[in-house]
Amino acid sequence: MQLHLKTREAAWGGILMALAVILIVLSGVIEASSMFLLAAASFITGIFQRRFKTRAGMVFIAGTFLIGFILAPQKLYCFTFAGFSVYVSVAEYLRGKNTPVMPGMFIKGVCYHVLLAAALVMVKFFIGFEALFTEGFIAKMSKVPVLFVVLMIVAAEALWIIFDRAYIYFQERYGDIFGRWSDV
Repeated sequence: MQLHLKTREAAWGGILMALAVILIVLSGVIEASSMFLLAAASFITGIFQRRFKTRAGMVFIAGTFLIGFILAPQKLYCFTFAGFSVYVSVAEYLRGKNTPVMPGMFIKGVCYHVLLAAALVMVKFFIGFEALFTEGFIAKMSKVPVLFVVLMIVAAEALWIIFDRAYIYFQERYGDIFGRWSDV
Protein backbone atom coordinates (compact mmCIF):
# COMPACT_ATOMS: atom_id res chain seq x y z
CA MET A 1 0.00 0.00 0.00
CA GLN A 2 2.82 2.44 0.84
CA LEU A 3 4.50 1.82 -2.53
CA HIS A 4 1.21 2.57 -4.27
CA LEU A 5 0.98 5.94 -2.49
CA LYS A 6 4.56 6.88 -3.43
CA THR A 7 3.90 5.95 -7.06
CA ARG A 8 0.74 8.05 -7.10
CA GLU A 9 2.61 10.94 -5.48
CA ALA A 10 5.37 10.75 -8.11
CA ALA A 11 2.90 10.54 -10.99
CA TRP A 12 0.80 13.49 -9.84
CA GLY A 13 3.93 15.41 -8.93
CA GLY A 14 5.25 14.95 -12.46
CA ILE A 15 2.00 16.04 -14.09
CA LEU A 16 1.57 19.08 -11.87
CA MET A 17 5.27 19.95 -12.15
CA ALA A 18 5.02 19.88 -15.95
CA LEU A 19 1.99 22.17 -15.80
CA ALA A 20 3.81 24.58 -13.44
CA VAL A 21 6.90 24.63 -15.67
CA ILE A 22 4.72 25.38 -18.71
CA LEU A 23 3.24 28.34 -16.82
CA ILE A 24 6.74 29.56 -15.86
CA VAL A 25 7.93 29.32 -19.47
CA LEU A 26 4.78 31.09 -20.70
CA SER A 27 5.38 33.89 -18.19
CA GLY A 28 8.57 34.71 -20.09
CA VAL A 29 6.79 34.58 -23.44
CA ILE A 30 3.59 36.45 -22.52
CA GLU A 31 5.18 39.32 -20.60
CA ALA A 32 1.90 41.15 -19.97
CA SER A 33 0.61 38.22 -17.90
CA SER A 34 3.87 37.17 -16.25
CA MET A 35 2.81 37.80 -12.63
CA PHE A 36 -0.53 36.06 -13.17
CA LEU A 37 1.15 33.02 -14.74
CA LEU A 38 3.79 32.81 -12.00
CA ALA A 39 1.11 33.06 -9.32
CA ALA A 40 -0.87 30.30 -11.07
CA ALA A 41 2.25 28.12 -11.12
CA SER A 42 2.73 28.67 -7.40
CA PHE A 43 -0.92 27.80 -6.75
CA ILE A 44 -0.15 24.41 -8.29
CA THR A 45 2.46 24.01 -5.55
CA GLY A 46 -0.31 24.51 -3.02
CA ILE A 47 -2.49 21.91 -4.72
CA PHE A 48 0.33 19.39 -4.58
CA GLN A 49 1.27 20.18 -0.98
CA ARG A 50 -2.34 20.05 0.19
CA ARG A 51 -2.60 16.56 -1.26
CA PHE A 52 0.83 15.16 -0.35
CA LYS A 53 2.12 17.17 2.67
CA THR A 54 4.89 19.70 3.29
CA ARG A 55 8.03 17.70 2.59
CA ALA A 56 6.70 16.65 -0.81
CA GLY A 57 5.74 20.29 -1.43
CA MET A 58 9.31 21.42 -0.79
CA VAL A 59 10.65 18.81 -3.20
CA PHE A 60 8.04 19.95 -5.73
CA ILE A 61 9.20 23.58 -5.42
CA ALA A 62 12.87 22.62 -5.84
CA GLY A 63 12.19 20.38 -8.83
CA THR A 64 9.94 22.89 -10.56
CA PHE A 65 12.45 25.68 -9.94
CA LEU A 66 15.31 23.62 -11.36
CA ILE A 67 13.45 22.48 -14.49
CA GLY A 68 11.99 25.95 -14.95
CA PHE A 69 15.43 27.50 -14.66
CA ILE A 70 16.71 25.21 -17.41
CA LEU A 71 13.75 25.81 -19.75
CA ALA A 72 12.47 29.33 -19.05
CA PRO A 73 13.63 32.23 -21.21
CA GLN A 74 13.46 34.61 -18.24
CA LYS A 75 15.62 33.01 -15.54
CA LEU A 76 14.75 35.60 -12.90
CA TYR A 77 11.08 34.62 -13.14
CA CYS A 78 12.04 31.28 -11.59
CA PHE A 79 13.05 33.15 -8.45
CA THR A 80 9.68 34.91 -8.41
CA PHE A 81 7.97 31.54 -8.76
CA ALA A 82 10.09 30.18 -5.88
CA GLY A 83 9.17 33.13 -3.65
CA PHE A 84 5.47 32.79 -4.43
CA SER A 85 5.68 29.04 -3.86
CA VAL A 86 7.44 29.36 -0.51
CA TYR A 87 4.67 31.72 0.61
CA VAL A 88 2.01 29.28 -0.62
CA SER A 89 3.82 26.42 1.13
CA VAL A 90 3.83 28.32 4.42
CA ALA A 91 0.12 29.10 3.97
CA GLU A 92 -0.64 25.42 3.34
CA TYR A 93 1.44 24.33 6.32
CA LEU A 94 -0.47 26.73 8.58
CA ARG A 95 -3.79 25.54 7.15
CA GLY A 96 -2.82 21.93 7.79
CA LYS A 97 -2.00 22.76 11.41
CA ASN A 98 -5.35 24.55 11.82
CA THR A 99 -3.60 27.75 12.89
CA PRO A 100 -6.06 30.45 14.01
CA VAL A 101 -6.59 33.32 11.55
CA MET A 102 -4.72 36.13 13.35
CA PRO A 103 -1.54 34.21 14.22
CA GLY A 104 -1.66 32.69 10.73
CA MET A 105 -1.85 36.10 9.06
CA PHE A 106 1.01 37.33 11.27
CA ILE A 107 3.21 34.38 10.28
CA LYS A 108 2.29 34.74 6.61
CA GLY A 109 3.01 38.47 6.88
CA VAL A 110 6.46 37.83 8.30
CA CYS A 111 7.11 35.30 5.54
CA TYR A 112 5.95 37.73 2.84
CA HIS A 113 8.07 40.58 4.16
CA VAL A 114 11.18 38.40 4.47
CA LEU A 115 10.66 37.22 0.87
CA LEU A 116 10.08 40.82 -0.26
CA ALA A 117 13.29 41.96 1.43
CA ALA A 118 15.18 39.09 -0.23
CA ALA A 119 13.69 40.09 -3.60
CA LEU A 120 14.76 43.71 -3.13
CA VAL A 121 18.29 42.61 -2.25
CA MET A 122 18.40 40.38 -5.34
CA VAL A 123 17.13 43.21 -7.58
CA LYS A 124 19.80 45.51 -6.17
CA PHE A 125 22.47 42.83 -6.68
CA PHE A 126 21.47 41.62 -10.16
CA ILE A 127 20.20 44.70 -12.01
CA GLY A 128 20.35 47.66 -9.63
CA PHE A 129 17.51 49.97 -8.77
CA GLU A 130 18.68 52.56 -11.30
CA ALA A 131 17.40 50.40 -14.15
CA LEU A 132 13.90 50.52 -12.66
CA PHE A 133 13.82 54.33 -12.46
CA THR A 134 14.84 55.30 -15.99
CA GLU A 135 11.45 55.99 -17.62
CA GLY A 136 7.71 56.24 -17.16
CA PHE A 137 5.59 56.70 -14.08
CA ILE A 138 8.12 55.22 -11.66
CA ALA A 139 10.82 57.63 -12.88
CA LYS A 140 8.51 60.60 -12.28
CA MET A 141 7.44 59.34 -8.86
CA SER A 142 11.02 58.64 -7.77
CA LYS A 143 11.70 62.40 -7.95
CA VAL A 144 9.36 62.85 -4.96
CA PRO A 145 11.06 60.47 -2.47
CA VAL A 146 8.55 60.54 0.40
CA LEU A 147 5.52 60.05 -1.85
CA PHE A 148 7.40 57.38 -3.82
CA VAL A 149 8.25 55.39 -0.69
CA VAL A 150 4.68 55.61 0.59
CA LEU A 151 3.28 54.46 -2.78
CA MET A 152 5.74 51.55 -2.97
CA ILE A 153 4.83 50.41 0.55
CA VAL A 154 1.11 50.63 -0.22
CA ALA A 155 1.65 48.72 -3.49
CA ALA A 156 3.68 46.00 -1.74
CA GLU A 157 1.05 45.54 0.97
CA ALA A 158 -1.76 45.50 -1.62
CA LEU A 159 0.12 42.85 -3.59
CA TRP A 160 0.35 40.70 -0.46
CA ILE A 161 -3.35 40.98 0.37
CA ILE A 162 -4.45 40.35 -3.23
CA PHE A 163 -2.14 37.35 -3.62
CA ASP A 164 -3.24 35.83 -0.30
CA ARG A 165 -6.95 36.34 -1.00
CA ALA A 166 -6.58 34.96 -4.54
CA TYR A 167 -4.81 31.86 -3.25
CA ILE A 168 -7.43 31.23 -0.56
CA TYR A 169 -10.22 31.66 -3.11
CA PHE A 170 -8.48 29.36 -5.58
CA GLN A 171 -8.03 26.59 -3.02
CA GLU A 172 -11.57 26.89 -1.70
CA ARG A 173 -12.97 26.80 -5.22
CA TYR A 174 -10.65 24.39 -7.05
CA GLY A 175 -8.32 22.69 -4.55
CA ASP A 176 -10.55 19.70 -3.91
CA ILE A 177 -11.20 19.09 -7.60
CA PHE A 178 -7.56 18.18 -8.14
CA GLY A 179 -7.55 16.12 -4.96
CA ARG A 180 -10.45 14.03 -6.26
CA TRP A 181 -8.69 13.55 -9.59
CA SER A 182 -5.64 12.15 -7.85
CA ASP A 183 -7.79 9.51 -6.12
CA VAL A 184 -8.68 7.94 -9.46
